[in-house]
Parts: sequence; structure tokens; C-alpha cells
Amino acid sequence: MLEDPPFDLLCPGRRPTGIGPVLLPFAADGEVDWDGFAHLLGRTAETSLIPAINLAPGAGDLLDASTRAEVLATAGAALGSATFVAGVRAEAGPDGGFDPSRLSGAVAAVSRHDAIPLLLPSPALASLDPDELVGLMAWMGEWCDRFLVVEAPPERWPGGRLWGMDVFGALLELGACVGVVHSSWSRAPEWDRVRLRDDQRSGFQVFSANEHAVDQIMFGADHALDLAAAVPDALADRDEAWEAQDLDVLERHDALQALANLVFRPPVAASRHALARVLHLRGWLSHDRVHPGLPRRPESDDELLLAALDRLGLASA
Repeated sequence: MLEDPPFDLLCPGRRPTGIGPVLLPFAADGEVDWDGFAHLLGRTAETSLIPAINLAPGAGDLLDASTRAEVLATAGAALGSATFVAGVRAEAGPDGGFDPSRLSGAVAAVSRHDAIPLLLPSPALASLDPDELVGLMAWMGEWCDRFLVVEAPPERWPGGRLWGMDVFGALLELGACVGVVHSSWSRAPEWDRVRLRDDQRSGFQVFSANEHAVDQIMFGADHALDLAAAVPDALADRDEAWEAQDLDVLERHDALQALANLVFRPPVAASRHALARVLHLRGWLSHDRVHPGLPRRPESDDELLLAALDRLGLASA
């Protein structure tokens, strides 16, 4: 039994904010499929979710700096004045040590598009001790008006780590840091962060990236699920149902979780191809190609994926 049950966090009628990572598809020659990306970006922008680029479904951890910059420029031109989120990385310089100038340049590039920088895990970031990490994020507040950060263990993202509540508490005191995307895939740490947020800074956002518990919005979290790369419309509808206190939201959660369980089963690295496969089955993508360095799921998954989509009412959407 949980020592601290989360029932005090239940918040029917609260409209969550959703971040929708956009998958970056690839052509047969291994280059980015820019037309496919533009189409998927538009699909997400049509919903209430905030489009997000250069994240895991878009292979943001595998792209070189020039490709990430091109993705950013493409999204900025397509979305105009609409808000979107763009991943940035802390990277090593020529001497192998952390190079703050590269990060500040990436943050400035994102800010020029009026987008929100999202600091992603990286080996360079993982090399910093907690005080250095908080200091870096305080420094980021001098480079942009607002930013988000990802907290993820190494099995979720290369160079990732979980910071602990002391670091999270310090982030609540940084005005420019407006939220954390938490990806431990464990409910209790998210509840701990929501409670501390509620006590110390109610406007701060805890975005759940927990593909094992897509219903965390019921407990005061917002969401940044990679699942949104394939079904942004279904997640937006779910958010609306929760705000309306529609009891049908429970059935929607069950159906979304069934799809997530298929897509994000081990090996998790293959989930990015599974997301592309869902998009292909939906008719949103003419193929299912992702970054050539990523593993693929077998086509035998299609029967199960179609059944999960049918449960969501999306099999022929």
C-alpha cells in the first residue's frame, strides 16, 4: 500500500496543458522527409497540444546540429506566431568539456522563433553536479524569457539522470524555468513533484512523460507523452473530456493505455518506429521510416495496433 495515497491530488475539471512531440520521418535515402514532417506538424498544430520538435520521436538525440537547426527553421516558418517547444542540448566543446556557448547559441536560436527551449538530457549535462546543474539553469534564465527542462533516467534518454527533490525544489525558485518534463515512468516521483509544486509555486508545470500511466493528468500533472506523436487528436479529446468531467474519460484512458503498452513495450528504442507505423496505418504518413539508426518493430504488430486504434475510434481516421 502507498504510504501517501494520491487522492488529494485528484482534480476533475482541470484542463491540462499538453505538449505534442512531432515525429521526424525519413526518406528511403536516409534523409529527412520534410514533406512528411510538415504534414505531421500541421496535424499536431490543429489540436490543442503544443507542438514540440527535436525531441525523442523526432530523433532529437540522434540528429546533428545542422539538421536540428533546419527542423527548427522549418517549424518556425510553418507555425508562424503559434507557440511551440524545441529541444536544445548541452554539448561538449572541442576540449571535451561542457561548452556553454553552444547551448546559449541553441537557446537564442529557439527564442528567435518565439518558441520555448526545452533542455534535453545529454552526457555533458550529466557530468555536472547538482549545484552546477542548477547554476546552469539559472544562467539559462539570462538567455531567454522562459524554458523547460527534461528529467529522465539513463534508460529513457542517453545522458539522462533523475535529480531528486532538492534540485526540483531549486528549479521552482528559478522564475524563467516554467516547467519540468518528468520521464521516470513511475507515478510516485511525479506525485511528489506535483505536491511540492502545489505548495511552493502553483503556476509551475509538471509534464508527465509516463507512457505507463497516461492518466497522470487526473492527479494534477500536465503531459508530454511521446504517444502524442501518433495520436495527438485522441489526447486532445481526452483532455477536453477531463475538463468537462465526462465519465467517458476513463474509457479513453484505458484505450490510450492499451495503445501505449503496445508501442512502448521493450525494446523501448523501437517505439519510435512503432509510432511511425501507427501514423502510416492512420494514413497520416505514406511510409513508416524513421532515423536509420533506430530499430524497427515487425509488421506483425499491425493487427494489434489496428485493434488499439479501433478502440480509440481512429482505425480509419
